[in-house]
This record gives sequence, C-alpha cells and structure tokens, in this order.
Amino acid sequence: MHVHVLGICGYATFGAANLARQRGDRVTGSDDHAYPPMSDAVTAAGIEWENRSDPANLDRWGIPDLVVVGNQTRPANLELEAVRQRGIRCVSEIEFYVSLAGDRLRLSICGTHGKTTTSALLVHILERAGMDPGFRLGSTSLDVGGTSRLGTGPFVFEGDEYTSAPWDPRPKFLHTMPQGACVTRLELDHPDIYANLDAYREPFVELASTMPADGLLALCADDPECLALRESAASVVVTYGTKAGSDWLIVGPREQDGMQRFRVERRGEPPLDVLLTFPGLHNAQNACAALILAEFAGVAPAQAVAACADFLGPARRFQVLGEVAGVAVVDDYAHHPTEVAAAIAGARQRYPRRRLIAVHTPHTYSRVSRLLEDYRTSFAGADVVVIGPIEEARERGMPKTVSSRDVADRAGPAQAVHLVESSDAAVDLVMRMARPGDVILVLSLGGFDRLAPRLRDALEVQGVRG
Repeated sequence: MHVHVLGICGYATFGAANLARQRGDRVTGSDDHAYPPMSDAVTAAGIEWENRSDPANLDRWGIPDLVVVGNQTRPANLELEAVRQRGIRCVSEIEFYVSLAGDRLRLSICGTHGKTTTSALLVHILERAGMDPGFRLGSTSLDVGGTSRLGTGPFVFEGDEYTSAPWDPRPKFLHTMPQGACVTRLELDHPDIYANLDAYREPFVELASTMPADGLLALCADDPECLALRESAASVVVTYGTKAGSDWLIVGPREQDGMQRFRVERRGEPPLDVLLTFPGLHNAQNACAALILAEFAGVAPAQAVAACADFLGPARRFQVLGEVAGVAVVDDYAHHPTEVAAAIAGARQRYPRRRLIAVHTPHTYSRVSRLLEDYRTSFAGADVVVIGPIEEARERGMPKTVSSRDVADRAGPAQAVHLVESSDAAVDLVMRMARPGDVILVLSLGGFDRLAPRLRDALEVQGVRG
C-alpha cells in the first residue's frame, strides 16, 4: 500500500519508512526544516518527500492508504489536520512498528539510560544465533546496519518513554506489549512531559503490571527505583547487577587489554565469563540485561556471551573514532548528567592513566534546569571540561531559563572548566590544549556539529603541539 510519513526525517520515522519499503509498500513523506544527515538519508533512500508540511502533500503522490505520524509533529500541523478532515487512516510511528512485528516474540528495552546499547547488543546476539531479528533502535547499529529492520524472528524495540504522538501522551514502550522486557535504570528524565519522578515512574509500573504471566522482566538490582518495580510485576522477574542477592550477579568487572572482563554468577546455573568491547560498569549491566533476554528468546548462553566479545555497538555510544597523534577521540551520545558521569567513568576505566578532556553540550532548557545540581558530580573523573551551548532541539524559541554558564559553574574547579560558544571555538580550544596521551571524549546528543570527527580530522592534519 501507499504509506505517507509525517516527520519522516526523525530516526524512528525514517526507520518506519524503511520497514514499510522492506515490506513492499510505496513510501512518501514530509517534514519541516529537516537537515542533514537525516534529510540526506531520506533522499538517498529514494523516498519522495517534501521539506514542508502542506495539505497538498496528501495529493502530490496520490492519496495515501495510511499516514504514519512521528511524535515530533505538532498538533496544529496543517497536513495532519487535513489527514483528519479527509478521514485518511493514520497511526503513530510506534503503532506502525508494532503492527509490523505482528505476533512474533516482542522484546522491549526500557529505562532512563542504556537503552540503545542494550538493544543493539541484543540484536547482535540474536543475529549471531541465526534468528533474523527485526528491530527498532535509536541509532545506527554498527553490527547489522541501520536503525530498523523487518526481519522474520524476534522483534527488539528500544522502549522510548517519550510521548507516542500529538494525540497520544502515553510513552511508546507501553504500545509494544512485550513478552520479554528489561528496565535498565529509573530516574527522572524528560521533565518537559513528566512533572516529577512519580509521574515518570507510573508508566514503568504499568509495564511491569501488564506483562503476561509467562513473560520475563529483567530489572537492574543496583538501582532501588528499578528494583522496586518487582513489587508490581505480573511476570517472572530476573534481577541483575552487583548487589548481593541479584539473580545474575556481576562480579569483578575490570579492564584488560582494551576489553572489559567480568563474571556473571547465576542463581542455579553455571557462571558466565564475559568479555565485552565496551568499558564501564553501566555497560556490564547493559550486557547482562541483553544476555538475560537473549536466553529468554532461546539463545544458548555460550553463544550469547561470544557475541559480546566483538560487539561494535550503536553509533555514537562510546564510539572510538581513532587514535591520532597519540590522542584518542571518542564520540558519545551522553546528554543526561548521569549518562555524562557514566561515560566519563567508562573512559577512566579504559584509559586509567591518561589525561581526559570531556567536551559536553547540555540538552534542552527543561532538562538542564531541572537537573542542574546533578552536574556537580558529573565531571568528577575528567581532568579538563569544555562546555558548549545548550542544544535547544524541540525547545527552540522557548525562553532560555538556564545557560551553559550555569552548568560550567557546577562542573568543577574554574581553572579546569572552559566555556565555548560554538563548535568552531571548541575545535580551536581543544586543538590548542591537546597533547600526546590525551583522551578527548565528546558528550552530546546532537554531536555538537560533528565535533568528534572534526577533531579527529584536525589531529590528522595538524598533529599536536605538546
């Protein structure tokens, strides 16, 4: 059929468009003020689309049979209003994914942090096991390629807790109705839609209480809020983490020869010795969640563990872009204060004796304002901190209730914290201070104008002074 996608240049909506094409549908779309790389990706895929919402788009390529709507589409969008007035069938992006998954085994990775890495690892494991998984990820998998795939086997959802559509404030993960799920962490995020932790917690409680009795819910025991969901669970619960009494107990995580090693002692089962490509305790926890769900899906534990040792991961999740002129450049998606701290801790584990330069752009005024004081501990493991401008994203044009200076004031000793107004200024500053042996860790949801690859390229051309 003819599927038309509103907001087609989003990661999730473009993924939905690709799945529709894999199914054999004809796909068109529209967006507003879209920009590279996603606008280029849509064009390169051969999809006909317009970079302007307009009711005329509904006739431009013929009247669509179905309209798929991304949650970034505004309620007052005139093209969406025309869809309603003309009675054209429409669904949210996540509802479309769920319809494509059909009656296959559905596995949802939920939680405040670690969803993309955990989802990508689970997909990698299932692929290695020959299960041909379908998936919906928040970033490109460097192992199997793309952000989505239709597949024929279990379907893996990155369980986004953001709203589903302009008309549907429910979080996307509740639509997935999984047989197997995990919750990686649970702390307040998205304060633009969740007034407090109680409101944020509520849909996770609903998830736990509505899963099938023969399903499985994996919970991180190291997070009390996460572990508390056990009291609401209707399914089997498996706990994991470093806390004594965990069903899957993580023991002795350590860095060795550029890999993370740890043992998982399982209640009533042989232990697993895991070799993981990603550093940091948070990634050992993420891997444990993926291993639990892989076993639930029918993968032999030894086969799942083997896949951890060559996992490339999703793009921009502790992605090492290279070591140039003696300087390691790492690109990471961290944008929440807790994620910043975890990424820095991971870098410190991998590079224990090297100077660490952390470059961070905070994300959205609402998040930064609400979580501002958390930044006091976020950069503790970094030697030098560079703070860039707040990424406005969906809050572009809204009142500036907080500034990057506010973050910098809380980031550490003043002599070690630098404030820059642009990515160009960041490149200039970091290149002037870099010396052999440094690690540059870029922490930004939006990538800060491709800062990490630009720094890598500058190092290749200019080298370092020190």
